[in-house]
Amino acid sequence: MVNKILICSNFYPPFFIGGAEIIAHEQACKLRNAGYEVAVFCAKHDDSCHRYSMTRETFDKLQVFRVIQHAQDYQVNNNFYKPVIHKLFNKVIDEFQPDVVHFHNIIGLSLGIVEITYRRKIRTVLTLHDHWGFCFKNTLLKAADIVCKDFSQCEKCLPELLDNQERRLHIRMRNDYIALQLSKVDQFVSPSSYLASAYIKAGFSSNRLTVISYGIDVKRFSQITKKLPEAVMRFTFIGYLGVHKGVHVLMAAIKLLLQRGYLGNLFTVNIVGTGGMAEDIKKFVLENKLSAVIKLWGKVKHSEIEAVYQSTDVLINPSIWPENEPVTILEAMAARIPILASALGGNLDLVVDGVNGYLFASGNAQMLAEKMVDMALDHAHVELMGQNAYQCIANDTLENYVQQINQVYQEKNYVSNPVLNRIILCSGKHVSPECFRAISHFNQTNHSTCYKFIMSDWISSEDWDLVDLLWIVDDKGDKQDIVNALKIGRPLLVPESNHQLVELCRSSQSGLFYADEMEAEACLKYLIGEKSISSALGRNAKNYFENNSFQLSNFWRGRSQLAFLNSVF
Repeated sequence: MVNKILICSNFYPPFFIGGAEIIAHEQACKLRNAGYEVAVFCAKHDDSCHRYSMTRETFDKLQVFRVIQHAQDYQVNNNFYKPVIHKLFNKVIDEFQPDVVHFHNIIGLSLGIVEITYRRKIRTVLTLHDHWGFCFKNTLLKAADIVCKDFSQCEKCLPELLDNQERRLHIRMRNDYIALQLSKVDQFVSPSSYLASAYIKAGFSSNRLTVISYGIDVKRFSQITKKLPEAVMRFTFIGYLGVHKGVHVLMAAIKLLLQRGYLGNLFTVNIVGTGGMAEDIKKFVLENKLSAVIKLWGKVKHSEIEAVYQSTDVLINPSIWPENEPVTILEAMAARIPILASALGGNLDLVVDGVNGYLFASGNAQMLAEKMVDMALDHAHVELMGQNAYQCIANDTLENYVQQINQVYQEKNYVSNPVLNRIILCSGKHVSPECFRAISHFNQTNHSTCYKFIMSDWISSEDWDLVDLLWIVDDKGDKQDIVNALKIGRPLLVPESNHQLVELCRSSQSGLFYADEMEAEACLKYLIGEKSISSALGRNAKNYFENNSFQLSNFWRGRSQLAFLNSVF
């Protein structure tokens, strides 16, 4: 019986509010109201407080554990693996004893918290909000308004990164670690069929993926009253004022309409939010004396968002990245407001062209401007589309969401073994240029997701069962890793420059050695392709360990393991 739910989210209200955070909180409140005992584990960005300290508070009758993080915690090199977070998360698990851990966006915390719940055999559910599970940008945008179609080519956007130990890593290693951890989640929930299909395309199992809409407080937004103006249509944008949200497309459309004399005569525009483009927009409004027809609301608290919808006749969502299930669209539809949206991503799941709104080609300011004019000239159709929008969303309530997610919580299927994940374990204090290039070339010629390049300090001892070979990626490797590989019978791949390791491979007949990236890549392919040879090398490694360890009963205590390794080298 499920009684206790721990919600995990990188950010959480009231300190940072985006669509994902609003949903995480509203769902937590509804679950609490449904009788569950709910707590929250999240991060809080505050550079003035002690990094990785943890506070405990009550917010909206929910117990919230907040980990203090600094700006560097959100950089791509440091937002996926943090052992210090694992210790704090373990304390919360020990205290709260959840039956289910429900993850939302956790990039920025640490993916290792998935490992903790998996090893503790706690049921896990993860709600997908964007593409963070396989795109380090989250948005799939390669450059400008180009949406990525090949999810195996991340190195074209970010070839390398330095991790929190200043190790130069290939982007694939970060992606592989995230994929390994996500393979241990029991069930994924995607709010849109679009996002579900994107994750399946990226290699995630469809058997563990359920489509359940976010749900919306339909009663709250359906009570919004507004009067359709007789002459001027009011268009509204709500969101972050950044390129990925397509704000530049909206501004380009506004400039076209300004030139044609439509702005102010046919419609006005509300722009709600803050972001990188805020000052440019403000400057444009002031220089063109448009403050009477373009209202800049700035940031509006979600608790006060009704005031925006009361002044809205059409919601514009001009995003150039494929969004999941935009919360603003759900809210506007519940408020009987039709949608004018770019034709991509989850927008296509919500907007039926000509029925509850209109679609336009992503990034096409000319087409957006034309649709704005069409809507401004046909108030009756806009009102009809608003009514249709409400009918489309009327049953998509948070209460229905709770009923559906409760069924997911009660299911008994658990991930017994991570799916199709075999590990090429990388050992070393850095990744040599030769090994880096070998990974890069391997990535270009072999798109298989069956093998993951994982740094040895990122995995648990239990994950060694998934290791197929140990690859020394610097000039020495880690002695403990070598001991582990020998003990459990895994072949070695070592640099030719380290004569001691080469001699170990030769005398034990337990591995291969490489001189450059071409040989490293060839050895990798050979070891994972020739299973019988790889198994034989592994057996030799285990035999060598058993025949050369002294006082085997005491091997894992104190200095005996180091003495053994030192005798080998």
